[in-house]
Amino acid sequence: MARYTKGALGAFSGKLGNIVGSNWRHIDYLRSLPKPSKKPATKRQLEQRAKFALAVTFLSTIKDILNIGFGDSKRGTKTGYNEAVSAMLKNSISGVYPDYEIDYPKVEISRGSLLGLIGLTMSETMPMELTINWQDFTNRFHAFDDDDVVAVLFNETKKLFMVYEEAQRQDGELHIELPAVFNGDEIAVWMFLVNRDGDTTSPSQFAGSLTLMG
Repeated sequence: MARYTKGALGAFSGKLGNIVGSNWRHIDYLRSLPKPSKKPATKRQLEQRAKFALAVTFLSTIKDILNIGFGDSKRGTKTGYNEAVSAMLKNSISGVYPDYEIDYPKVEISRGSLLGLIGLTMSETMPMELTINWQDFTNRFHAFDDDDVVAVLFNETKKLFMVYEEAQRQDGELHIELPAVFNGDEIAVWMFLVNRDGDTTSPSQFAGSLTLMG
């Protein structure tokens, strides 16, 4: 792949012979088409492809959240989504090919220097209502009272993500009312914080998983 400077007619985009011109995050580049291989895939290649497909399928619908959670604006050409996929491939997939599973407690939704939530707990305190609690611990260095709390909920049964951000660190709790159609479904929840300027986050924390008993 090669970067290039625009000519008088602007950047080249599209396919010409075996050359492809494109743009990625405001960078123009040229690349050649890959040569097809007649060699059968090795077992390791098949394993990596299966893991990659699982990670992409799981994370692709929350790209915007991951780009915030991993400080996308500071990473140049590497997106927060890319970082999350890489982390998942390294740490969050278990099992033996082809029967891979996601290890939810090890999934990372964010990274950063803000302090996480202290004493984090989650329970279904009323039918179809989650209550997430934490201690109201703050300081003037990396745990501010007005840090926004973000809850990322994954419905394992319906393969659906939902995001909630109606609380701040100082509140000490977040109540989430879930749709009635979630009754009996398996869910998993992660939490992270974003500071008032929106440019610093905390490492994500796994709040837990449960079966909804509405």
